Amino acid sequence: MSIRDLEILAGSVRRRKFTRVDKEAIVSETLNGDTSVADVARRHEIDRSLIYRWRRELVLLRTPGPE
Repeated sequence: MSIRDLEILAGSVRRRKFTRVDKEAIVSETLNGDTSVADVARRHEIDRSLIYRWRRELVLLRTPGPE
């Protein structure tokens, strides 16, 4: 990539907010074993790492804390 090919994005770049329900639905698509995380991410136009992060967050939310 040369400096001529570099594209600079200024201002707000399509940053979406997902509700907990949205996150749970997207993560659940990856847990059924029929499709890969990469396929689900591509279909929802998000990065795979975001799905893995949501998985960790949702597990932590469902895990009971010390009593």
